[in-house]
Amino acid sequence: MNKMTLNIKNLFVGVAFATAMTGCVDMDVTPPASISPDTFWKTEKDAWYGLNACYAYMPGCDVFQDAYVDNAFNHHAHESKGQTLQTATMNPSVDYGYGYTDIRSFNVFLENVENCEMDPELKERMKAEARFMRANGYLWLNLFFGKATIITEVLPYDSPNLPRDSEEEVRKFIMDELTEISQILPSSYSGGYLNEKGRVTRWAALALKARAALYWGDYATAEAVSREIMKDGGFDLFKVSSLSAVQQKEADELEQYVDFAALGIDKDEFTKGIFSYEGIWATENASPANPEYILTRQYMAGNGDYGDFTRYIQMRPDQMNGGWASVEPIQSLVDAYWNADGKTKPATLTPKERADRFKVMLADRDEYTTVSEFVQDKIGDFKNYAYNQEFRNRDSRLYASILFPFKGWYETDMGPDFVYEWKHSNNDPKGGYMFRKMVPLGTNTLIWDYYPVAEGDYPVIRYAEILLIFAEAHLHTTGYDQEVRDALNKLRARCGMPDVPVSLSKDDAVEFVRNERRIELAGEGHRYFDIRRYGKDYAAKCMNMTMYSVDNNFNFAMKWDDRLMLMPIPQEAIDLNPLLKDDQNPGY
Repeated sequence: MNKMTLNIKNLFVGVAFATAMTGCVDMDVTPPASISPDTFWKTEKDAWYGLNACYAYMPGCDVFQDAYVDNAFNHHAHESKGQTLQTATMNPSVDYGYGYTDIRSFNVFLENVENCEMDPELKERMKAEARFMRANGYLWLNLFFGKATIITEVLPYDSPNLPRDSEEEVRKFIMDELTEISQILPSSYSGGYLNEKGRVTRWAALALKARAALYWGDYATAEAVSREIMKDGGFDLFKVSSLSAVQQKEADELEQYVDFAALGIDKDEFTKGIFSYEGIWATENASPANPEYILTRQYMAGNGDYGDFTRYIQMRPDQMNGGWASVEPIQSLVDAYWNADGKTKPATLTPKERADRFKVMLADRDEYTTVSEFVQDKIGDFKNYAYNQEFRNRDSRLYASILFPFKGWYETDMGPDFVYEWKHSNNDPKGGYMFRKMVPLGTNTLIWDYYPVAEGDYPVIRYAEILLIFAEAHLHTTGYDQEVRDALNKLRARCGMPDVPVSLSKDDAVEFVRNERRIELAGEGHRYFDIRRYGKDYAAKCMNMTMYSVDNNFNFAMKWDDRLMLMPIPQEAIDLNPLLKDDQNPGY
């Protein structure tokens, strides 16, 4: 979701964006070799090339955004500005993504496509696709910076400086655009030239509208739009019907973590729930054909230039084919997952208590040559280790989302005996945990002939989010009733978890839904926006904390400051546009 750092008057102009990489699986990305303003923007094919280039700005995996708040940590500080956000040390000398490069690119397309000789109805549809991406760009600007300058034309280099428009104007512009284009865009695409599957649909426009409305506290709109998607969109939650041999091996070992019989848990539903949730992002399921994918960022198998670097190298640790473990889940997120009853949380440990328990397990592991030998020999005793009590009888999504030390994961390209062992290298997590969710099981694609990249598409908006939007919005407009429970129970059923509580007070229901949302969407970039819209007191409660490693040998103190509600306008932009001088965001 990163935006380039450029002032409105210092933007690239022309048609060169039409040669940009799109990352779309079945869209031609190699336009004719000789392109000039005099020869381009003439034909339907030119419009196709230009629009495909706009798709290069489609956001992808936002896991680094979770490392801006209390879900994750980016220990390679040069890769993102997360540590400055988590310590409230950001300032205008650093750019946090302020810019209009993408907006200008969309406007270039919208202005020049008018010159193309083509079917008028197709042209309007293509323009609606670009308008969707422009609306999404403005939503990003609004959420991070509040006010923004609404630009709907290609500004000349010598145009006057422009002020920022109010938040209300920006939000109205976004909503009006999404409402209008949802009436233009088709509900689906048939495939093939000009109708490639994976393009923006009517449902994607409505889903973005529902997301924006929820973020802004417009619960009536969020409820109405998400209800329409649920009723008529034809989407569903992804589920597996059976387990592979290596999945079954892990499922059998879950007896050491979950007391199925004692707690009355259906083991088959629970274990299939783990792999159903994990499978949403598996390469073989990651395409517009997935019933849960509403909006998709597409990637290409076999071509590293069109792969996803983040989900393979930056989310896997060193011991998994040389990953960097750049972004990792932290204890605060681990603690958020429910117990297996789906309504309570385990008692939290002190960092020392956890470290003492971990040391006992380490001592036993040292008696073996490999960690796999240790696990296979001791697997029957795992339930007795004090260290493992923290991970026993928990929400199935914990096992699908986070890998903790000494836990096996047998599906990956590391082989059917792989056990995660925290090795404390520079490219291992600082805290001890790694993400399992969204991480590809393997890849056949390299970038720069060395680094592996993910090949599967990424769901920018998935149906689970719509269910959560509806549940939260309806809770605020009507209360915690059966409609809220039905929406949440669909998520629970997919994961093999029990239904949500039948009765909750209003305050308890709000906290319950917030935590359910945190769990379901962990690592997907929403937490950053959520803690802000929940209010400054909520954000302070979450962010004034210290991250500790499992062995208590590393800690990182986080801090909240109310100015974090918005990011600073970079000084470079202010220097280029004096109208911004007296319009800096509060606290900077």
